[in-house]
Amino acid sequence: MAPPSPSPVLSVLVVEDNPGDARLVKAYLEEDQARPFAVTCVSYLSKALEFLKTHPVDVVLLDLSLPDSFGLDGLAQLRQAAPTLPVVVLTGTVDERLALEALRQGAQDYLVKGQGEGDLVRRAIRYAIGRSRADAALRESEARFRALFDNAGAGVILTDAEGRYLHCNPAFCAMVGYSESELHLMTFRDISHPDDRDSVNHLYRQVISGEIESCDITKRYLNRDGTVRWGRLTVTPIRDTEAGQLRHAVAVVEDVTETKRLEDHMRLAATVFENTGEGLFVTDERRRIIHVNPAFTVLTGYAPEDVLGKTPRILASGRHPPEFYDRMNESLVKTGRWQGEVWNRRKTGEMFAEWLNIAEVRDEHDRLTHYVAVFSDITSRKEDEERLSYQANHDPLTRLPNRTLFQERLSRALTRAHRNHSIVTLLFIDLDHFKQVNDTLGHLAGDCLLQQVAERLSSCVRQGDTIARLAGDEFTVILEDVTEARDSAIVAQKILSLMAEPFDLQGHEARISSSIGVALYPNDGDDPQTLIKLADAAMYQAKNQGRNACRFHSESVYAQAFERLGLENSLRLAVERNEFELYYQPVFAADTGRVMAVEALLRWHHPEIGLMTPDHFLPLAEETGLIFPIGRLVLESACRQTRLWLDQGIAPPRVCLNLSARQFHASTLADEIAAALAESNLPAAMLEFDLPESCLTEKGPKTDSLFTSLKTLGIGIAIDDFGSGHSSFSLLRQMRTDTLKISQDLVRDPAGSSGNTEVIQAIVAVAHGLHIRVVAPGIETVEQLTSMIGYECDLLQGFLFSPPLPTEEMTAFLRQGIPPPALANRI
Repeated sequence: MAPPSPSPVLSVLVVEDNPGDARLVKAYLEEDQARPFAVTCVSYLSKALEFLKTHPVDVVLLDLSLPDSFGLDGLAQLRQAAPTLPVVVLTGTVDERLALEALRQGAQDYLVKGQGEGDLVRRAIRYAIGRSRADAALRESEARFRALFDNAGAGVILTDAEGRYLHCNPAFCAMVGYSESELHLMTFRDISHPDDRDSVNHLYRQVISGEIESCDITKRYLNRDGTVRWGRLTVTPIRDTEAGQLRHAVAVVEDVTETKRLEDHMRLAATVFENTGEGLFVTDERRRIIHVNPAFTVLTGYAPEDVLGKTPRILASGRHPPEFYDRMNESLVKTGRWQGEVWNRRKTGEMFAEWLNIAEVRDEHDRLTHYVAVFSDITSRKEDEERLSYQANHDPLTRLPNRTLFQERLSRALTRAHRNHSIVTLLFIDLDHFKQVNDTLGHLAGDCLLQQVAERLSSCVRQGDTIARLAGDEFTVILEDVTEARDSAIVAQKILSLMAEPFDLQGHEARISSSIGVALYPNDGDDPQTLIKLADAAMYQAKNQGRNACRFHSESVYAQAFERLGLENSLRLAVERNEFELYYQPVFAADTGRVMAVEALLRWHHPEIGLMTPDHFLPLAEETGLIFPIGRLVLESACRQTRLWLDQGIAPPRVCLNLSARQFHASTLADEIAAALAESNLPAAMLEFDLPESCLTEKGPKTDSLFTSLKTLGIGIAIDDFGSGHSSFSLLRQMRTDTLKISQDLVRDPAGSSGNTEVIQAIVAVAHGLHIRVVAPGIETVEQLTSMIGYECDLLQGFLFSPPLPTEEMTAFLRQGIPPPALANRI
């Protein structure tokens, strides 16, 4: 068995000026070896106070009669210096009054000198130490309780059996607005809401009687300022241990006013959500629908199970472009909300208009958690608005825009044209002899005529253009994004032609015509009123010049537009009448001077102008699409002539035909070539087609297939004007080209630029390396000929040898077979 642990040594400070008394006390304390004391003796209070500053002491034995203090004054000084240190008072007289006062001022015990033995002294000291420690523990416990009581976040109250407030912590006081001293004069009934007093009083009686051990209730307090605060109470009784009677009740009160407000708000919101006539739905942060209200189902036809977990895209009508939703998302990101008009689609497929409000929901950390959307069906309102707007802005007879809408659209057209730097054309149209129709056939017939005029005008313009009826028989047309004045003249001519055709007015035939005035933005004017004024004036010029005519405000524009329009009309007639003829220019071998090919060159025999070369009409043919029928005429004519030369026994050279990039990309090109070859029974090797260099540099998947389809026919392929642009030598092998024609700019001035010589040499070297023939076209001087022969070009062409010749002269030239003089001298 382990020996008992030794008792700790207690430090005792004896403050006694009588040496004998001091020795006696020390002897008493040191004679118990089992529980020893460490004793220090001082004879002055001042020395005791100094000693306490540097030494820990468990207890002080204080004589009340010292050289530097007397009576309870010394005790007071000692308590002030060490408030928690236990003190046992020593005195030489028996004085109960003095003893009680000493104990009242904090002494733990009172000993009279000469009375009692050592055991009594030792017990008194240990009692004093134990009592001091107990007092300290109690004070600490009380301090902890007070700190908890005063600083609790919830209200804590102590009441007696009658419900009177005994103690109330600051949290409860702040909640109800009364101070603790004011509450001490009240009971819980005084500040309870009148509607809650009976129920609360009943519960309190049950607690008092012991029917229930404790209770949890939620009640309302009347605040001092008249407001109502909600509190959730947990009431616990404190009973007398022996009698079991209620002594006190402790209640912990939580202020739930805000919680109740939120609950009421949420209850109200839920009621509104479920019962409002507007559709509502809630999505998560990923915009998946998580809740819809009954009105949502009524308005859209979708039940909750149809849409939960899906995004609102299920409602999309497809009417809005992606940019519309991009702007909506941008607004949600920037401002957290969006509202506007949206067209959606019901479950049945029916489209409907809605006014939609979307707002994001964020938590206390500002994190996005949900989106809430509210919408109402505005379809009927939109239909009413559109109907009223239509009636206000359209002519009821012709259903065309009226003057008001015309003015608005003209202003918008000019704004767009200013922004896009484009042209707007305004046509002012007045019907000729319309009054005669009204006078002879009646106003109903006149109305029918106006309706038919509106239909014919609509057939003359594009969908985005505007036709309006201003008043009576006056109409206007707004043409936007006009490329040039000729386009306006074409529309005007079409209108004149249609208006001149007879009208069927309920069995009666009527003939009228129209007069048209034209003004252009920005050439003639830069504001709506100016354009209207100028177009109206031009219309009266057309009327004064005999009606059934069109006049432009600007004479120069008028001449230019109708000159080009006349040329286009003539070109169309030329295609119908085949007014074209092929000339042929020979291509010679550089080493022998023999004719190796002839290039077919188009000429137009214009009935008024005379013979026209391609540079005067082919650009217009390209622009109008007439290049395709002209190209077919050229192909068929060249195939027939080549077949004729074969039948005449003339050694046939290759015939080279020029193709534009637009012709090359036509999907029917290969079929047309095959048909022409078959009709003329001509070998495909007799034809070679010259393609512009852009067909090579703008290579793509479609280009590859077009080259392949042509090569499959067996015809030759030449790249024309090579070296004029960004030529790609690496593509020559892939395109399986037969011939390269050097750009005439390089041929005409082969040494005029520091880089021309190197370019020509590179072209020839690469072509020969790929077994491709090189043609030097456009040779007009001996110097050019010498340079091209020096560069080792294979074929030569130009006016130095022969100009383009008509068919008869070309036939005679081929029969002779004599090299031109410029080449004969070099062979």
